[in-house]
Amino acid sequence: MIVLAFGLWGSALVTRVGYLAVPSALGLPYGLPGLRVVPLGETTWLVTLADSVLALVLVVMVARARGGFWRTWGAFVLGAVVANLLRAVVLSQITSAGLGAYAGHLVGGLIAGLLWGVALGWLAGLAALPRRRRQPAAAGMPLAG
Repeated sequence: MIVLAFGLWGSALVTRVGYLAVPSALGLPYGLPGLRVVPLGETTWLVTLADSVLALVLVVMVARARGGFWRTWGAFVLGAVVANLLRAVVLSQITSAGLGAYAGHLVGGLIAGLLWGVALGWLAGLAALPRRRRQPAAAGMPLAG
């Protein structure tokens, strides 16, 4: 849901909450990679394809996390960091950034991944919480539980 939301409503979020556009103005990856079918604004097809692939990488990393709330949250944070680091590499290659700008993009991608991972990882963690199953009482036996 999160990667779909960033793909569909990411631009609407930035227009409503302007300070979220500051990292993009500095050339850093905005938010998490989103699933998109067509490029957004003046984004190239390469960036759109990279975002879609990295969104799927994030989903796979979280889906492969076996465990409860904290492990899934941790997998989400790690996936967000990996995705934003790789997005920073793609953006640096497209802009033909020098070594200093490349390093700045990597640091910015790391920080953005950590911030977005911590901010939204709890949602993935909630989805991983175990659900209790109620078994009907059979022949007067109390519920196990």
